[in-house]
Amino acid sequence: MAPERPTPPERAARARDAAIVLPLLGLFLLLPPVISLFAVPLELAGVPLVVVYLFSVWLGLVLGAALLGRALEPRPPAAPDEPAPPA
Repeated sequence: MAPERPTPPERAARARDAAIVLPLLGLFLLLPPVISLFAVPLELAGVPLVVVYLFSVWLGLVLGAALLGRALEPRPPAAPDEPAPPA
């Protein structure tokens, strides 16, 4: 049995909820105790791990905000049907 697809109002509500959670997630991921987990003397391709982590979090937040921005963008109103010209 296939899962039901959310209706447009449900999808908009989920996007609004995600727009509230995204900055909180970013704040949590950028707290010093979390960052300190990656402040170890390890390098990836010559770049310190903490720098890779910070830029990865930043890129993830930017991409998430871009996707949420597209989901929350107001839809243009549908053009009303024009009446038929008189005969």
